[in-house]
Amino acid sequence: MNILMIGEYPPKIGGISTHISHLKKELNNYNQNVFVLTYSSSKEEKVYSSKLPKKFRGVFFIIFGFFKGIYIIRKNRIDLIHSHFATSPGLLGILLSFITKKKRILTVHGSDINVYLNRNIMGKVIKFVLSNYPIIISVSPNLYERITHLVKGEVISIPNGVDNLKFFPDNSEKTGIGFVGALVNEKNPKDFIELIKELRKREIVEPAYIIGDGYLRKELEDSSKGLNINFLGEITETEKYLKRFSLIVSTSKTEGFGLSILEAMACGTPVISLSSPGSNYLLENLSLVVQDKTQLANLSEKILLNSQFRDNLSSKVLEKSKLFTWKKCALATLESYNKLLSK
Repeated sequence: MNILMIGEYPPKIGGISTHISHLKKELNNYNQNVFVLTYSSSKEEKVYSSKLPKKFRGVFFIIFGFFKGIYIIRKNRIDLIHSHFATSPGLLGILLSFITKKKRILTVHGSDINVYLNRNIMGKVIKFVLSNYPIIISVSPNLYERITHLVKGEVISIPNGVDNLKFFPDNSEKTGIGFVGALVNEKNPKDFIELIKELRKREIVEPAYIIGDGYLRKELEDSSKGLNINFLGEITETEKYLKRFSLIVSTSKTEGFGLSILEAMACGTPVISLSSPGSNYLLENLSLVVQDKTQLANLSEKILLNSQFRDNLSSKVLEKSKLFTWKKCALATLESYNKLLSK
C-alpha cells in the first residue's frame, strides 16, 4: 500500500511530528510504503517539504501543498491520503482526495479539537473538515467523545506510543523539576513559573528547567528572574533530561494526549499535571492529576521531599507506560486503512 501522510514532521519538534515519524517507521516494517508532505525542511527519503513563510503558513501550505501533493500522488501511485490535524492538513487532504479520487483518513491530535474548535472562524473550518472524512482517528478517548456528534463517518480511538529504545529508566542522579512543551498559551507555561515561585517561598530550591520554545519565552524569562529556572530551548534528545529529573510538571489544560507526559513516564520519572483531557487519560488513575495551582504545589512538594513516595510513583508511571507502543498504534492504524479501502 502507498500512503501519503500530511502534517508536521522532523526536524520540527512536537507531538504530531513524533507521531508521524514513528508511524511511518513502524508501517514500513509491515511493507507499507509511506510518503510525507510537510513544511518542515526534511531531507529524509520519501519526505516532500516546502519552505513557507511563518506568517499565514497554513494558507501557503494548502496552496503549495496542493500542487506538490498532486505530483506526489501521481508519481508514487498513492492509494490513500492520511491527514494529521484538522486544520490546514485536514483541508489539504480533502482537496487532494477530491481531485485525485483517492480515499482519505484524518487523525485529530488534541489542540485542533480542544483549542481551535472553540474559535469562531477556525471552529467552522474544523467542523467542515470533520464532516468530510469517512474515518477519523482520535489519539485519546476524550477526543473520541468530543467529535462523535460532529462527524458523518466513523471515529476510532488509537493512542500514541512511546519509543522504548530512547525513553527508559537509567541510573542517572535525579535532580530538578522540568516542564516540556511549546511556550505558547495552549501549554500554559505561566503556571509553571507560578509553581516555581510558590516552591521557592516554601524554601524548596530544586533547580527548574523548561524545555521548549515559543512566543512566550521572553515574557517567561523576564518574569522568572532570580528563580533559578534554566531555559533550554527546543531539544531533540529530551530523553537525556527526562531520565534525570526528579519530577515533570504539565500545566496545559487542553492537552489532547500528552506525548511528553508518556515519554517521561517511560523514563520512570513521576509526572503531575493540571487537569486536561490527555493528562486525565494517562495519569488520573495514578492520583497525579490536580485541579488547581495550590494542589499542584502541594503534590510537587511531597514528591520532591519524600524520596520513598517518589520512588513508588516512579514504579507506577513506568508500569503504566508499557501499555502504549508505536507497534500497537501502527497495527491499529493499518487496520483502519484496510477498512477504508474496503468501503
